[in-house]
Amino acid sequence: MALPGARVVAEVAAVGVVGALVLAALLASTGDDRDKAVRVAGRLAGWWAILSAFMVVLTVADALGQGIPEVFRVLGPAVGRLSVALAWLVVANLAALVWVGSRLELPPGWLLAGAIVGVAPVALTGHSSSGGDHDIASDSLMLHVIAMSVWAGGLVALLAVARRSYGATAARTYSAIALACWIAVVVTGLVNASLRLAVDELGTRYGLLVVAKLAAAILLGGFGYLHRQRTLRQLDSAQARPFLRLAAVEVLLMLVTIGLAVGLSRTPSPLGARRRLSATEVLIGFPLPDPPSLGRLLAGWRPDLVFGTLAVAAAVWYLYRVGRRTEPWPVERTVAWLAGCAVLFIATCSGLGEYEPAVFSAHTVVRLLVGLVAPALLALGKPRALLGPVRVWLPRPEVAAFAASAIPVVLYGFGLYDGLAGQHWARLVILGCSLAAGVALFARTSRTPVVVVALAHGLTGLVLLCRETALGRGFYSRLALEWPHDVNGDQVLAGWVTLGVAVVVAGYAVRPAVVKPLLGVPSRTG
Repeated sequence: MALPGARVVAEVAAVGVVGALVLAALLASTGDDRDKAVRVAGRLAGWWAILSAFMVVLTVADALGQGIPEVFRVLGPAVGRLSVALAWLVVANLAALVWVGSRLELPPGWLLAGAIVGVAPVALTGHSSSGGDHDIASDSLMLHVIAMSVWAGGLVALLAVARRSYGATAARTYSAIALACWIAVVVTGLVNASLRLAVDELGTRYGLLVVAKLAAAILLGGFGYLHRQRTLRQLDSAQARPFLRLAAVEVLLMLVTIGLAVGLSRTPSPLGARRRLSATEVLIGFPLPDPPSLGRLLAGWRPDLVFGTLAVAAAVWYLYRVGRRTEPWPVERTVAWLAGCAVLFIATCSGLGEYEPAVFSAHTVVRLLVGLVAPALLALGKPRALLGPVRVWLPRPEVAAFAASAIPVVLYGFGLYDGLAGQHWARLVILGCSLAAGVALFARTSRTPVVVVALAHGLTGLVLLCRETALGRGFYSRLALEWPHDVNGDQVLAGWVTLGVAVVVAGYAVRPAVVKPLLGVPSRTG
């Protein structure tokens, strides 16, 4: 069938887009090479969009067992029912946006971020997004695919500039990126496989594909070691041929690995044959046998591979940058940054994060902590001062305020959350957008934008208190929890929590002379 082959070609195009933009954003040191890399990325993004759109048709045809000409009659309704087809449609649109952005000459960093987001949706569907622990499985697969795309795409891009005057410098920069990607690929691959496979099942087709992928990853790690020990030194001496030969073989092995990944995605894991899942496990990925309590919310634990890892990485990066400074750094800034990382980690990895998919008030608290409290503390850490000459683009305060206000208003005021409750991909988008909007809002602390955000949350809290029907009632009623769950009362609690946080945020904005000195920063009205 054409589907596996088309998927391989689409994913190779995606890797090419990511690689060209890695070159433009991180490796190239001349304007001409950066511009050329962006043009190449734009052309590949166009093909990526077309191939992804074709994958929508092929996915529906494969699921319905129909030919391509017949499937167009039912394509629209079928896409809405098939998560994989819908994911490919999202990818097609994101790839098209990267193509448009390249034509509009947007900064390469923006385009790279868009391309990285574009490789994620398909990873959040399929076998890893179903069955037990599908939240961890989906997150690990998503991070696995992103790391592999950056790793493989960056290597292809490096081959194109290895003979340039800055080739050795670019190779060393890429080497650090590749090491981080290799660690991420191996760790996330092992995590995902451990959730889908037992040791005695390694002889199954699924198990053999996993072993083959792991062997390829280890072999690729060996190539990286050889680069660091030999070819990078030869590249410093303008001897590019050994590096190019070894890297070319490495690229071929990466293409084989991508093919194995496609085969693995179309092979059911043995998990379904040996395990029966409860309704709660099917919907959120894990059981919740006990009702939420203060002790369980504080002492519970469920790892979040996306936001928990981000919190730990941000803390390590900050301490590393502070440790490299020769000038004194205010202790209160470090404390504020680490506190923000701790809030992000606790909100998503503690019992609060565990109950977040099943309890609306827990979801509300997590979103408020991630979108407002953590960003406010992170901003007090002044991370931009640690970046050195690196320029970071930030939106204007009013734009950041609009984004931070629109999220709760659209989700809860207009009721969009009613159709998103329980969707893991929606949780990632909601928390990710909330965190980004909050960081942008507090990075340039200004009174009026923060007050606007506080008012928006206050109005949202009032809406939650006044709603007669609970948001997400249809999803929460399917969970079949073993303890009483009053969804209307829980929504009222969420409304009061939102109102309380709105009051605190407003106080932070309008009374800086009182609040900010307590946090160790000078007052500023903006």
